[in-house]
Amino acid sequence: MPAGFSQALLVAVIAGFGTALLSGFLTPGTMQAALLSLIAPTPLFIVAFGWHPYAGALAGLSAALIIQAAAGTPPALAIATLFSLPVFGLAWMSEARLSPLSGRPERDGIEVGRLVLILIAYIAMAFVVAGILIEPDFAALQQRIRRSVEAVFALIGMPGGGPALPSGDMARIFDLMAAIIMPLSALITLVTLIASAAIGLLVADRSRRLAFVKPDLRRFRLPGGTLILLGLALFASMRDGYVGLFGSIMALGLLFALILQGLAVVHVRTIGMESRAFMLTAIWAALIVFGLPALIFLVIGMIDHITDFRRGRL
Repeated sequence: MPAGFSQALLVAVIAGFGTALLSGFLTPGTMQAALLSLIAPTPLFIVAFGWHPYAGALAGLSAALIIQAAAGTPPALAIATLFSLPVFGLAWMSEARLSPLSGRPERDGIEVGRLVLILIAYIAMAFVVAGILIEPDFAALQQRIRRSVEAVFALIGMPGGGPALPSGDMARIFDLMAAIIMPLSALITLVTLIASAAIGLLVADRSRRLAFVKPDLRRFRLPGGTLILLGLALFASMRDGYVGLFGSIMALGLLFALILQGLAVVHVRTIGMESRAFMLTAIWAALIVFGLPALIFLVIGMIDHITDFRRGRL
């Protein structure tokens, strides 16, 4: 067995175990597990970027098999669908699309934007297909989710739970939670994958194992027509059934991507300022803790998409 292959195999198995451990399926019910799950795909991305996309796929398969043995088939399928396949796809497409751009930094930002759009569409489709497989009737799926929410409330001793149908405000809360759980879960998955990909890319680059020149994420820019796509997604989100679910997930993903573009603008426009480090730290802290500043960066991202605030700055 060649030394390079044996090394990649060993690293892939270790990364798979790391992702299985970080995912929380092996240690359910703890706050630490919930927080660590937000970076669960990171070991897979490190292997996929640092060794080869196929090594990342093998690491993802290892994670799925470990979770299948410990927690059952449904969690393993979730890991394979939402982590393993996107990691392999993003690593493979990054190598194919970014390698020819070495020395052309003005293009790498928009190529990363295209990859994010592909990822958003994949996550939206994956959640819709999963919902159809669980319950072909969307209304029945919503009722199943609603009953699960009621059961959780009853389990933790909150009022309104239990077998009796809650009335008034609690009923509206249950209906709202049943409606937003799947789009919100898809958004969390998107954030997890993007954050883990950025960390994995940085680690692979610092280790000098990246097969292409690391893109300058300050250049991140969504391709033209994204605002039109956002409008179509918002229109679809107002429809009933799985079409509305697909539109909601697409709209949330596009809004998040525009927020990232707004943050990229701030990172560029603050270059040369004496208090840049403090300012960026405060911005990210406020964004993570409070969330409300995201609306500001969303507007900045939308305007930048049309006017290009970063022209001549990089």
